[in-house]
Amino acid sequence: MRVIDIHNHFFPRQWPDLAARYGTPNWPWIKHTAAGKAEIMVGDRFFRLIYSACWDPELRSREMDRDGVDLQVISATPVLFAYDRPAEHALDCARLFNDAALELCARGNGRLRSLCQVPLQDVDAACKEVSRCVGAGHLGVEIGNHVGDKNLDDPGIVTFLHHCADEGAAVLVHPWDMFGARRMPNYMMPWTVGMPAETQLGIVAMILGGAFDKLPKSLRICFAHGGGSFAFLLGRLENAWQHHPLAHGVCEQAPSSYLNRLYVDSAVFDQRALQFLVGTMGAERVMLGSDYPFPLGEHGIGNLIRSSQLDARAKARLLGENATEFLGLERDQPAAGKNHQNMPIVVNSEQLTYSSYLKVPELLELQHPQSSPPHHDELLFIIVHQTYELWFKELLHDLDAVVKNLRDAGANPNSRDEVYEAARLLRRCTEITRVLVEQFTILETMLPTHFLAFRGKLEPASGFQSEQFRELEFLCGLKDEKMLAYHRPTPEGHALLERRLREPSLRDVFFDALQAMGRLKCEENATERQRFEARARAILSLYRDEHNNRDWIDVCERLTEFDELVVSWRLRHIQLVERTIGVRMGTGGSAGSSYLKLTLDKKFFPELWEARTLLTQ
Repeated sequence: MRVIDIHNHFFPRQWPDLAARYGTPNWPWIKHTAAGKAEIMVGDRFFRLIYSACWDPELRSREMDRDGVDLQVISATPVLFAYDRPAEHALDCARLFNDAALELCARGNGRLRSLCQVPLQDVDAACKEVSRCVGAGHLGVEIGNHVGDKNLDDPGIVTFLHHCADEGAAVLVHPWDMFGARRMPNYMMPWTVGMPAETQLGIVAMILGGAFDKLPKSLRICFAHGGGSFAFLLGRLENAWQHHPLAHGVCEQAPSSYLNRLYVDSAVFDQRALQFLVGTMGAERVMLGSDYPFPLGEHGIGNLIRSSQLDARAKARLLGENATEFLGLERDQPAAGKNHQNMPIVVNSEQLTYSSYLKVPELLELQHPQSSPPHHDELLFIIVHQTYELWFKELLHDLDAVVKNLRDAGANPNSRDEVYEAARLLRRCTEITRVLVEQFTILETMLPTHFLAFRGKLEPASGFQSEQFRELEFLCGLKDEKMLAYHRPTPEGHALLERRLREPSLRDVFFDALQAMGRLKCEENATERQRFEARARAILSLYRDEHNNRDWIDVCERLTEFDELVVSWRLRHIQLVERTIGVRMGTGGSAGSSYLKLTLDKKFFPELWEARTLLTQ
C-alpha cells in the first residue's frame, strides 16, 4: 500500500519579478533570508515564512521517509491564483508555476506528482490550460472555492468542471480570499475561522445550486481541510432543506444524497473530528492531506490517521487507496526511486493469503519514530510496547470470557463445564503474562543513553500506563475512579474505562458464583472488612474440601498465579525504569519509579492471598 499525501504545497526557489513582468503592483515574490529560509511577500506586505522543503526535492524526500509517505501530490499556494488579475496575466502566471511544478517533480525521483493552476476567471483559457497540463503530466488541477462573487455553482465554473471530468483531471478545491477579512484581522482567524467556512460554502453552493446534478459522476473533486465545517453542519443543512422551501435551492435530492460525489482530505488535526468526518463521509471518501510544509499543516504526516481508532481497512483507504482512485493512478504501483525490496507484497485478488489475513502490510506500517533522524533503538521501543498492547487486547478478550463462564457457573451451580473453561482460559492468561514479564529483558538490551536520545520526543506518551492496562486493572477488580482523569485525552479509551468502572469485575463475579454455591455467607449490611473476611473464609472452605472442589481450586490457583505474575510485571517495570532513567519523572508528568513502587502492594484478588494465611492457623 502506498501512502499518498494529496494536499501539500510548493514554491519554486525563484521566479520572475511578476510586478515588472505585468506592470502592476502587489504580486507575490520570494525573499531569501538565510540558508534554507525565505519569506513570501505580496508587494511590500509579509505573507508567509517558508523553508527549503518547498523547493528542495531531496529534503522533501527525506522528510517523506521520516513520516512514512511514498508519494506527494504538490499544488500551488492560493496566493498565486491571481483570479482578480487580467486573464492573460493570470494565465501566464499559471503557466510559469505549472511548469515549475513539473520541473520539481522531475527531480523528485518519481515520488512527486502535481496539480496545476488555471486562470479560472476565464473559462476558455482555464479549459485550455488544464488540457495542456494534463497532457504534460499533471494529475489534475487545484482551484479556489470562488472567483470574486462567483461560487462553484456559477455556470462558467460548472462548464470548467465538466471539462475536467472529460479530461480525467482530478480537482482539488482549496479555500482562499476568505470573507469577513475586516472582522478577522488578528490571531490567524482567516485561517482558523474563514477557511472552514469558505470550504463549506463551496460544497453547499455546488449542492444547492444544482452543480452536482449537471455534472457527470465521473468528476473527481476533493475539498481541502476536511471539507471545512461541512460534515459537522450537514445536519443543520439537511434540517433546513427538509423544513423550509427556500433552503431547497435547485438541487434534485436532499443534501446528504450528494456525499458520494465528493472527497475531502484528513486535515482536521483532532481524533474526534477525524472519527466524525469518516463516519459522516464514509471511509471511501476521505484522503490523507497534510498541508505540508506549512506550520499550520500536520506535523508527522499521517499520524492522525495511523493513531486513530479507525480499523485497519479504513486506515488503508485513507492513507493511500482512496487517493489512488481519486488521482487515477495504478493500484499497488511503488513510488519510483524508493527501495521497496523489503516491503510486503499485497496480492491484488480476493484470495485470502497469510499477509492479507493478518494485515501484515498495515501492521508493518504502524511504527513511526518521533526522533529525527530516527534513533536506531526507538523502533525497538515502539515494537515492544505495541506488542504489549496486542497481548493486553488478548488478555481482555480471554478475561471477558472468564467472567462470562463464572457468571454462567453461578447461575447453574451444578454445572462444571463453565468452571473448567474458566480455568483453561486463566491458564492461557498466566502464560501470556509470563511472556509480558520476559519482554522487559528485550528492552534491557537498550543502553540508558540510547533511550535518553529519543525520550524527550515522547512527551505525554511516556510515564503513564495505557488505557488497555488500566482496563485490565478495572476488569479484574482494582478500580480507582481518580485514574480516569489521566485518560481524558483519549475519549474512546476514557469512555471504555468508565464502562469498566460501572460493570461487575472478575473478582465480583467470582465471589458471586461462590455465594450462589452456598460457600460464601455474608450479611447484606456487612462492612468492607467483614465482607473481605467472609470471602477469604469461602476460599478456605474450598481448599479444605479438595476432593469435591478440584475444579474451583484450579480456578483459584490460576487467579493467584495471574495475580502473582502481574505483580512481577510491575516489579520488572520498576527495575527497567530505574535501570534506564533512575528516579526521574516520566515525560508525561508522572512520578516515575517512585509512583510505580506504590503499586507493588496492589493485588487483584487479595482474598486468595488472605486464605493462605488462614490455612496455616
